[in-house]
Amino acid sequence: MQAASIPLTLILALATAAAYAGPYASGPADTPPAAAEPAADAETVAKAEEELKLPPGFKKVKRGKHTLYCKKVTPLGTRFQTDQCFDEAGMRNYILALQETKGDVDRIRQTCSNLCVCGDPSAC
Repeated sequence: MQAASIPLTLILALATAAAYAGPYASGPADTPPAAAEPAADAETVAKAEEELKLPPGFKKVKRGKHTLYCKKVTPLGTRFQTDQCFDEAGMRNYILALQETKGDVDRIRQTCSNLCVCGDPSAC
């Protein structure tokens, strides 16, 4: 049982690190902005906000003029809960990290460890 928990622990640690990296993990910010009409830009922002589906436990919180997505977490080594909040870009990065982690877990589950598992009965 301990051997199975090590890869899962590693995957969760990588997902947590990617989530905490948030806006700091993005590449260079010197890309030129795309030219678009203001009305079309407002429509795409509204549409993108509707498409953002929050993972379980996250709530949309308004703080001043900023919209944040927060979740109660209990850091390792303490019993006190704190809020873990992301802006929209950070939340999208968090969701992408979760999807990537899910893909990694599925890939690990589908890996054949030996020929008996893969379906070759003569190798058993």
